[in-house]
Amino acid sequence: MQSSRNAPALLSPAQAGAGWMQGLMGEMDDAGPGLGLAQRLVVGVELRVIDGRLAPGTKMPSVRALAGKLGISTFTVTESYSALRARSVLASRPGSGYYVLHRPSRSTLDDSGSTMQPVAEQTTGEDRPPPAEYRGDDLVREAMRRVARAAPDWDSGTRPSFGLPRLRELIATRHRAELPAMGPLQVMTAAGSLGAVMCLLQAWTGPGDAVLVESPAPRQLRRLIHTLGRRMLEVPRRGGCLDIGTLDGLAAQLPAASGQRLLLLSTAVSNPLGICMSPQGAHQALQAAEHHDLRVIELDTWRGLSPLQAPSLAAMDGLQRVAQVGGVSTTLSAKLRLAHVLLPQRWVDDPALRCLHTTLGPSEFEERVACEVLADASYPRFLQKLNTALKIAGERTLSLLTGAGLQALYVPDGGPFLCAGWPPGSEPRPTSDAVLQEARKQGLPLAAAADFGSTPQPFAWYRFNVAHCGDERLVRFLARMKNP
Repeated sequence: MQSSRNAPALLSPAQAGAGWMQGLMGEMDDAGPGLGLAQRLVVGVELRVIDGRLAPGTKMPSVRALAGKLGISTFTVTESYSALRARSVLASRPGSGYYVLHRPSRSTLDDSGSTMQPVAEQTTGEDRPPPAEYRGDDLVREAMRRVARAAPDWDSGTRPSFGLPRLRELIATRHRAELPAMGPLQVMTAAGSLGAVMCLLQAWTGPGDAVLVESPAPRQLRRLIHTLGRRMLEVPRRGGCLDIGTLDGLAAQLPAASGQRLLLLSTAVSNPLGICMSPQGAHQALQAAEHHDLRVIELDTWRGLSPLQAPSLAAMDGLQRVAQVGGVSTTLSAKLRLAHVLLPQRWVDDPALRCLHTTLGPSEFEERVACEVLADASYPRFLQKLNTALKIAGERTLSLLTGAGLQALYVPDGGPFLCAGWPPGSEPRPTSDAVLQEARKQGLPLAAAADFGSTPQPFAWYRFNVAHCGDERLVRFLARMKNP
């Protein structure tokens, strides 16, 4: 068990002086005609962090104070602070306020001052939100308005450990059918699914420790593990099952301490292949976890887009050695970064985990917005509509790919992703660099197999986001690849 020394520490706080706000409103007006007021405030603050007027560790004005000084609504400031927090520019301390966390690179701003991902990131589609028709922005926006009107200045008092009680109760209720013995005290909120995994990895492992990871795995997860200094041991996914033989061999490289032996996997459509683990595969994974005394982190952020029969390791295990990471906001909006973790009862009192949640947990504003969304009767209808839209988009994308000579690595069970490539014998078979370069020209989010791991597959494949393949870009891309 690791202590809270692994938690990222902020510098000693200093109060933000008035100088950083000089010219802010004027620069916000010039930030870009296509940006909303909240986005322009995000850009203005980021620019001041970059040029040093806001140093790391600086305490920001409260939501109400900054709104009063700028003559804008508290809702706008709250939305901006939440966005800056999601980008790790600011961090919040319950009962204390917001602080500057680090200095972003100027290369992340385009010529208009708006926030952009580097070109290499754009081609993968990992960080790009789906088109508006696939998002619940209206649902989230209305929830944000209700929360802001009720009490606009959040994070102003002592917060309960592991998150807002009402939200934890709502999440526990949603899982009660498959986990009837689980209570709200076993729910921990998190600032997105990666924030949840970061808390668990830092609480339970140390730098240099090896962890078992299903392969292929999400690119962002792989990058996080590398950034935290952990060693990643890849366990190949063979369709609906893990390669248990490989897992058995790699387990010898794990730390000796029971609490530091981790296996990260996905049972539903959250893995890059978009396929569910079979019941037999899930049973084998649990048996291996018990045999090797592993703690399992089940990444389950897309379960709302999975078939009803998709297995759940947490339910099969009864929350004994499995912690399940679920997404509250994944299917909703890029404005919200919120996830949750279902924890076995014996891990609830882990002091390192509680300390990390205090530092890395979500803002109370985002938690209250999630409460409003989950309690809204239109949320289940939105999920049903989203499932239908993704199914139609997936079938259309698969038809276009097949017609152009590509073959699906697996037909996905649900979700937004489809993996396909040119099988052996196809002519012409473009190189990976040519494929990614053409995808970039067409503005098509595309990721190559190497982004997700080194597990060999029958042929080179690429991951398509079907939500971004609904226009002529995919047709143009495939035509250029067929006749370069």
